[in-house]
Amino acid sequence: MQIDWLTVAAQWINFLILMWLLRRYLYQPIIQAMDKRQQTLAASAQAAEQKMRQAEQQAELYRNKLAELEAHGAALMTAARQAADNEREKLVGQARTEFETLAQQWRRDLEREKAAFQHQLRNELGQLITATARKAVIDLTGRELEQALFDNFLSRLNALTAEDKQLLSESGRENTVLASSCELGEASRIRFTDALNRTLPSPINIRFETLPDSRLGLLLTTPAYTLEWRVERYFADLQTELDSVLNAQQHQPC
Repeated sequence: MQIDWLTVAAQWINFLILMWLLRRYLYQPIIQAMDKRQQTLAASAQAAEQKMRQAEQQAELYRNKLAELEAHGAALMTAARQAADNEREKLVGQARTEFETLAQQWRRDLEREKAAFQHQLRNELGQLITATARKAVIDLTGRELEQALFDNFLSRLNALTAEDKQLLSESGRENTVLASSCELGEASRIRFTDALNRTLPSPINIRFETLPDSRLGLLLTTPAYTLEWRVERYFADLQTELDSVLNAQQHQPC
C-alpha cells in the first residue's frame, strides 16, 4: 500500500489550520475570559477581604467606644452617687447643727426663764415671809419687826469677842456700811451708832443703806469684817427644796 504523502500533508495542514483557528477564535477568547474572570474574582475577593478588615476595624473601634462610654457612664454614676452621698451628709450635718443650735438656744431660754421665775418667786416668797414675820412679831411682841431685828443684831454685836470687836473697830474707821431691809429713821440711826460706838473700842463713822431685793435683815460691813443677820438664813432649806421641785418638774415629760 502506498502512502499518499500529498494527502497526508494536506491533512496535517488542515489540522494545523483547524488548531490555529480554534486557538485563535475559540480557545484564546475562552482563556482570556477565564483569566479576566479570575482577575475579577481575585479583585472581588481582595476587595471583600479589605472591606472585612475595615469592618473588623470599625467594629473594634465601636467596641472600644462602647467600652469607653460604659466606663465613663460608670464613672459618672459613681461620681453622681458620691455627690448625692456628700450632699445628703452635708444636709444631715446642717440639720443636726441647726437642731443642736436650736436645742442649745431652747435650753438657754429655759434656764433664763427658770432663773427669772426663781428670782421672782424668791422675791415674792421673801416679801411674803417678811410680811408674815412682821405681822407675827407685832402680834406676839407688840414691836415692829425692824425693831426686833435691830435689837437682835445689837445682841449679836455685844456677843462678839474682843478680837472681833478690835478688828471691826480698826477696819471700820473710814468705811463702815450698815444695810437694812428698810430705810432706818434718824432716831434708829442715832441709837444704832451710839450702841455700836459703846460696844467697840474706838468710835467709827457709819453710812446707812438699804438692802436690795427687799431682803429682810441687817448687814454691817467694813473693808476687813462682815457681820450680818438675814431671814434668808432661815429659809435657805426651803429655797433648796423649791429648786429641787422645779428641777423635777422641768425633767418630767410633757
